[in-house]
Amino acid sequence: MSRVNILREACLCMLVLFVGVLSTIAQVVEPEYIGEAYLFISDVSNHQLDKEIGDLTFGVSFSSNSWNALSLEIAGGKAQTRLKSDEPLQIVVRAVDNNSDPLSIIDIYKFKGNAKKRSVVLSVDNSGTLMKSRTNSKDMVRFSGAKYGASSYLITLNNLSVGEYGIVVRNPNNNDQKRIVVSCFAIDK
Repeated sequence: MSRVNILREACLCMLVLFVGVLSTIAQVVEPEYIGEAYLFISDVSNHQLDKEIGDLTFGVSFSSNSWNALSLEIAGGKAQTRLKSDEPLQIVVRAVDNNSDPLSIIDIYKFKGNAKKRSVVLSVDNSGTLMKSRTNSKDMVRFSGAKYGASSYLITLNNLSVGEYGIVVRNPNNNDQKRIVVSCFAIDK
């Protein structure tokens, strides 16, 4: 084989390798559906968080001293996706678009759980009593967000305590949300 042929074959192999690397990088895309969330591991790797259907329930909440509390409940006591608490988390969350402030359309809750379900109180109605009716933000988790791709956000979470968590994306184009998709994960020691 001549040097020209060897050089040609080496260039062709490098081109194939380069295209392969680019296709691997291109595989890290936004989640497919609104409300889905991926744990962002690196520029070339991600892991989809558990996708659960949440139920809205009304009833007595002793923890919030309300006779009529709105709660979000998820069947099953624990998320399958378990993470360590020692480093910041980055999660890619798909929304309708990424033109809104992520704090206005994405809620991250810390759930209270038992063996059968996870739940969080969203609001309490104390009308007819001396106590105020209000939305409940004490179980909401603060985060920072940046645009990611065409319709997603890259959410950064710091200093999460041990527990069960869920991400809910509100769809501003759909006010009739009978089914709530919750992307779930848990933080272990």
